Amino acid sequence: MACRSLLIAVLLLVSADQAVASWWIVRASDETCLVVDIEPTGNDKGVTKLGKDVYQTSAQAEADVQQLCQELKAQPKRDPGTAE
Repeated sequence: MACRSLLIAVLLLVSADQAVASWWIVRASDETCLVVDIEPTGNDKGVTKLGKDVYQTSAQAEADVQQLCQELKAQPKRDPGTAE
């Protein structure tokens, strides 16, 4: 009986931990896309938040990061030294 109660308590803690977790997609200055669990503050000039404001699961963020980063790689890079 004690083992069953312990198992239920552990399952509740794990599910509660996942429910309060938030995930973000960021792009670093080297154009690497990452899924992070710490909200970007905007104070770091080398990090740009992408996608939705917040993702409820890392799986949702991972699914979007593949699409978003593919779109970013497909865009032609602009040379700041040339005028158009």
